[in-house]
Amino acid sequence: MSYGPLFAVLILSASMAQAEEAGVDFAMGGERFVLTPACIQRVEHAAGDAGLVHLRFDMAETPGCFGAFRRLLSTHQGERLTVTFRGERLLEAVLHIPLEPENNVLVSRHPGAAVAAAEFLRGVPHAEAP
Repeated sequence: MSYGPLFAVLILSASMAQAEEAGVDFAMGGERFVLTPACIQRVEHAAGDAGLVHLRFDMAETPGCFGAFRRLLSTHQGERLTVTFRGERLLEAVLHIPLEPENNVLVSRHPGAAVAAAEFLRGVPHAEAP
């Protein structure tokens, strides 16, 4: 199966939630997928206009990575998607388009959280970790 690149932009908003250290958590319809460095092929971040940070990632096309991510999103298409990182709510939106393994872009109004998520997905240790 072949997937063409898709440029998806999700505007992020932040508020505090219970701490979650496992990864970037995507939740819909009572189910979740946790994005970890093991599923990332490439992640980048760049500053945009008005203090926005663009977080771009490509996922491994394996059943446990993109396969599980796609199942969650396609099963709950049109429902509310919540994305959190380390307990901080990054995104709440209704997803109407399918995402592909490459060229997924999150646009964050919260540069600290977006940069921390990018560094985590790259495998950079958390500043408070021993």
